[in-house]
Amino acid sequence: MPENRDSLLADCQQLMANGKWNEARSRLENAFTASPNDVLIAYTLASACRLSGASDRAALLFHAIHTALPDMAEAATGLAFSLAELNRANEATNLLRQYLVRHPEQASAYGALAEIWMKSGVFAAVTRTFKATAILAPTADNLGNLAESLSLQRSFELAEQHYQRALAKAPGSAKLQLNYAVHLLTQGKTNEGWKYFEARLHPDVADAPIRILSLPRWDGNTLADKHILVVSEQGLGDEIRLAAMLPELAGKARALTVECDPRLVSLFKRSIPSVNFHAFSRIKKSGRGHYTYGWLPRDGGPECYIEIGSLPLMLGHGLTMPENVGGFLVPSVTLQDEIDDKLRVAAKGRSLVGLSWASSARQFGRATNYPPPESWRRLLDLPDICLVSLQYGAAARAVKEIEEATGHKVLQLEELDLRDDLEALAALEASLDLVLSVGNATAALSGAVGTKTLELLASPGWVPLLNDRDSFLGATHRVAQQQLGDWIYPVERVRELALTHLRKR
Repeated sequence: MPENRDSLLADCQQLMANGKWNEARSRLENAFTASPNDVLIAYTLASACRLSGASDRAALLFHAIHTALPDMAEAATGLAFSLAELNRANEATNLLRQYLVRHPEQASAYGALAEIWMKSGVFAAVTRTFKATAILAPTADNLGNLAESLSLQRSFELAEQHYQRALAKAPGSAKLQLNYAVHLLTQGKTNEGWKYFEARLHPDVADAPIRILSLPRWDGNTLADKHILVVSEQGLGDEIRLAAMLPELAGKARALTVECDPRLVSLFKRSIPSVNFHAFSRIKKSGRGHYTYGWLPRDGGPECYIEIGSLPLMLGHGLTMPENVGGFLVPSVTLQDEIDDKLRVAAKGRSLVGLSWASSARQFGRATNYPPPESWRRLLDLPDICLVSLQYGAAARAVKEIEEATGHKVLQLEELDLRDDLEALAALEASLDLVLSVGNATAALSGAVGTKTLELLASPGWVPLLNDRDSFLGATHRVAQQQLGDWIYPVERVRELALTHLRKR
């Protein structure tokens, strides 16, 4: 018997809400084949395709619906987002602007336009457009988007007003609470910021982890007689940065077990021998990490757990400079000596400066996080240095591109796997005099081994800063834009810090 259309759509909407986009897409593809003229099935399928990363298929579906129903706001915005994700942002914004000429009252189209502009690096009209959205439809989401854009522009007082209005309308919104946490932490307001940061664990947050774990969560009480498990949840760079708090936690607990990225196990074990480290057992489904714990012992194992991202809250991490200026991770001495010998021969007495200018993440909107080539050209004009590539993946091509863009030669140790062999990356970075980087795991590891590290950021994100100093990694400065899209301040400030550091050698 054919599946009831309404129940199918309801089921698929629930699957999508739970992050099971591919499962929803499979069922909807079958329904679409049977009923290709059903607009609701086509629209829901297009949405599932877009969420699962099939932007090309989503764009075709949304385009067909938009052509048939040019006044349908959902089709126009869905098509615009799909085009933007296919690196066709100009087409996307033109489509929305034309739609708004016909429908100037449509709040969702203003919101989509502002979001695409922001992710494209066209910041001039972003806040004004989000404001129009919030005026037309003062929902919690629209007020929150306006507040977020104001906070990114460092209009903190005005952003606070809109965040409070949004939170009053939707006090249980995990997404809103998480954005508000970043707003607070950016200002150094850690007491409240870390509390709101707990919202990242809510199932409504798209990348919140899922665990099969029967232990109780640590409630903050004394650990003197407890064996505690710290569980993984964040990206690699966040995991490295937050691991700076593990020695403190180890001093409070009877025993400490930590799950971590498999690439970090040997490095962590050498560096903090009092802690038991174990590689996580994780698979990724629809953007979420699913963790299992069959590796835990049945007897004598941990009695409670805590997420590594909750350590700042539980340990009361405030705005104080960390004491680990010399790093807290210890690379392999043998490996470091081998790499150091190669580097010093190549450097011929010049200072060794590591360089990481991009991340492997290529989602729409990521490019605005990285300085353009002309900024690197100015920054790398430092006296008597030998630049060393810290890029991984298709590094040879990336090195050639940065050399052509900046006019500076970059040394690449091609025999090192800087993505999967973090022991090699740690040893390489420990052999350098200075690291210049965008905000990524490479920069976090550099600061963690104690190498002076200068990060260039579009925004500081969730990491509280004290006069541009990282509050977790004592060797790291994180210099963020003062105005969205303007790399002048970060580049000049990092260049000044680099010159000062190199003069002291």
